[in-house]
Amino acid sequence: MRAGPRKLGLWLYIGAVIGAGIGAALWEAGRLRLGELGIWELGLFIGLAGVLDLMVVPLAGGGGAAASFAVYFAGLLVLGPGPIAWVAALAGLWSEGIVRRMPLVRAGFNAAHSVLSLLLAGWVYQGLGGEVGNIVLPHHLPAVVGAALCLWVTETGWVAVAVTLERGGRVWRWLCLSLGPMLTLDGALASVGLLLALLYQSRLQLVGERDWSGLALLGLITLVPSGLLYYAYRLQGHLHQAYAHSLRTLGALLEGKVEGSQPGHGERVAALAAAMAQALELSPREREQIRYAGFLHDIGKVGVPAHLLQGTRNPFLGEAPPLRLHPQIGAQILAPIHFLGPAAEMVQAHHERWDGLGYPQGTRQEKIPLGARVLSLANAYAGMTPTLSPSQALSRLRQAAGSRFDPRLVETLAQILQESGEVEDPVETAQELASYRFPPRLA
Repeated sequence: MRAGPRKLGLWLYIGAVIGAGIGAALWEAGRLRLGELGIWELGLFIGLAGVLDLMVVPLAGGGGAAASFAVYFAGLLVLGPGPIAWVAALAGLWSEGIVRRMPLVRAGFNAAHSVLSLLLAGWVYQGLGGEVGNIVLPHHLPAVVGAALCLWVTETGWVAVAVTLERGGRVWRWLCLSLGPMLTLDGALASVGLLLALLYQSRLQLVGERDWSGLALLGLITLVPSGLLYYAYRLQGHLHQAYAHSLRTLGALLEGKVEGSQPGHGERVAALAAAMAQALELSPREREQIRYAGFLHDIGKVGVPAHLLQGTRNPFLGEAPPLRLHPQIGAQILAPIHFLGPAAEMVQAHHERWDGLGYPQGTRQEKIPLGARVLSLANAYAGMTPTLSPSQALSRLRQAAGSRFDPRLVETLAQILQESGEVEDPVETAQELASYRFPPRLA
């Protein structure tokens, strides 16, 4: 799919969701009985939702998730789907459109899909026997769990479709990749939401039904666990960023110490490998490990004598035997670091070839780990582009497809380069491919 039609499809989808959300909210407005809802109660839910909407947890695969899920789920159980849908719309537009100054279309899309998700989850809750404002556990537990699952899937699903239309790929694949990271967070927030719903339901015995100070206490009780969850997940995100920054810095230091290394080569390899992993719809953890491996793929060269790092490559015989040890040395360095285990495997196999003539083990085709195949291709392209144009480098990679590289991955890289505008003329690439011949044995 080309960028033009893809962008048009994305805008049509966003418009359809916003239109459906507005229509559903207006339809529910005619059914609301505002007289049955106190001003302090509505203020409690709108205020809590607005504050927690500002607590955005960064996700490993990009984007973020707001802690307001807890308040929306609580309101679904005790106010009903219609009122909480309006709360979600008003709080979302306030927090995102006014406070965070998001583009109106994006804020409207988020508010609209929250409205639709809450109405669907409310239908599931009542369909499974749940009673709004009268939660009896464990009798209503199946309804509570069903509503939480519906809200988790639908909220994630709306965004997954948008990501698919923006980046390409399969909706089901993006949905599966998104549901996993959201399960733990949304499950924890649903538990907080259930606690808030039970406290709200017992507010007369706890703090007085119309007492604003008592409702403020309920809000504080909700903010504390939600804030702690937000802090914990935020800290986890900062740790991942610190890992990536540290590994990027370590890779740059190694390039400065290893004679013959290209400055910035590891960072270019990591960025290109991560882009290919995303195009292949790999999980956030797999993309993260491929990126780490890109930063450190040549770390094993620190164990090779300096005089062997220069002038050892022969176009027919390949690299000298001592230099061929660097993938194994690199894997041995990284293997004891627990969270870099998958990256260590990629580093060890990043000089294997599709035809089995690579090293250190001579593994061939799909027996080579996918991450290592991606890393090998990104490494080759990044190594050629300082002296060749992108189209020339791509021509040489296509010439080696089926021998040195996985043919499917070469075409994936070609699509990335063409969509980014780095390679503009496929005809020129084909002509260069026809005029170029690799040496018979290029390692």
